Amino acid sequence: MKRRFSDIEVQSSPHHETSKNNLLLYFYTLRPPGLTMIQLSPSLLIGKGTERLCYQHPDDPQKCIKVTHNKAHSKHQNEKDAVYYRVLKARHIPFTHIPQCYGWIETSLGSGLCFDLIKSDSDQTLPSLNQGLEDHTFSLNEIRPALNQLYQYLYQYRIFTSDLRETNIICQPKGTSWHCFLIDGLGDRDFIKLAAHSKWLGHLKVNRQWRKFEKRLEKWRPS
Repeated sequence: MKRRFSDIEVQSSPHHETSKNNLLLYFYTLRPPGLTMIQLSPSLLIGKGTERLCYQHPDDPQKCIKVTHNKAHSKHQNEKDAVYYRVLKARHIPFTHIPQCYGWIETSLGSGLCFDLIKSDSDQTLPSLNQGLEDHTFSLNEIRPALNQLYQYLYQYRIFTSDLRETNIICQPKGTSWHCFLIDGLGDRDFIKLAAHSKWLGHLKVNRQWRKFEKRLEKWRPS
């Protein structure tokens, strides 16, 4: 017999709220049945984080697939991304500074989340902000206009971040200028999401997160 989500009860316990949140997370990120299995090989690996591996999509080089590799200490980043991207799509956010998310894909390494793979106009991989500053591809002053545009985007659309750092931003050359994309670390981790429903609180939150990020950039400022 089919049961609605509203018919399911979570038993009271010391971990009641955690169990309830996990159950909500599960139902918001259910994978559609019958997904075609995608084979991921080591040659397709393009990045590795503390929790996820990023592979180029074998059938579409313009997309990538993120799969969890550290399941023992997983923070369910894919599931949280799926939830937050659903929120952004419902708000009709333009994907000008973050990659588009295309949902779940079944792979040989488990369920993965599919995103745009942002590359250069010549189809080359892009440096992270950290890489570009380290190898002097650009200076902080040269990349500053692109960072300001990224900030304005996050501020205007009240897009929140959980891990705003140099390694999660990639930089795309555009003629003599640059364009920045935030490719990881998105999400609203507040238990009570007041800022998500208030423009004023949302702007305050974006500003607070950006100020912390600016402090991280101080080591790159000219002395």
